[in-house]
Amino acid sequence: MIAAATGALMLASGLATDANAGWFGNTRALGEPELFQPEVSRSPQTYKPRNNRATFTATRAPRAYMIFCLRNPGECKPAKSTDTVAYSPQLVAKLNRVNNEVNRSIRWTADQGDVWRVGGQTGDCEDFALTKRSKLIKLGVPAGALRMAVVRTSKGEGHAVLVVKTSKGELVLDNLKKTIVSRQQTDYRWIAIASSNPAAWKKL
Repeated sequence: MIAAATGALMLASGLATDANAGWFGNTRALGEPELFQPEVSRSPQTYKPRNNRATFTATRAPRAYMIFCLRNPGECKPAKSTDTVAYSPQLVAKLNRVNNEVNRSIRWTADQGDVWRVGGQTGDCEDFALTKRSKLIKLGVPAGALRMAVVRTSKGEGHAVLVVKTSKGELVLDNLKKTIVSRQQTDYRWIAIASSNPAAWKKL
């Protein structure tokens, strides 16, 4: 019953296309997640944006994420609050705590069918990111500032992370990193990111 409803909704919204399935259908993280160190990294910036475009092109959300939203509408409500959060020691403490807790509580395993979910004892990259987002919202961090994003690693592997948009820039919570880093400090090729409406994504 849920499968039929999901298929109908995806067809109605134009989500069930081969093109959409392909660009992120095989996403997974590599290896076991590294344990988090409780500090925000101050390492030199290594990522250089491909260009300086001020505007972004809309794109469809990953198909597996849209299925997740259909099954978990409470996790995907368009944000009514601000789309950024004030950077503060209190915010950093929350980010550190949640990042540490989730990276320790979930054991990395490869997806069997690319199913996105919150919580659980095992999961892959998007499950880490979604769980962190859910926990941070419960701690009072504005939902609009917490953006799911998809990237390619230096080895060309698809990967998902959580981006926190703060008044001092974007921070990345990543199960493959020891510390929270700024977006500019990653060595990823950024593909797409959610807007303050989780169902509306932008190409990067």
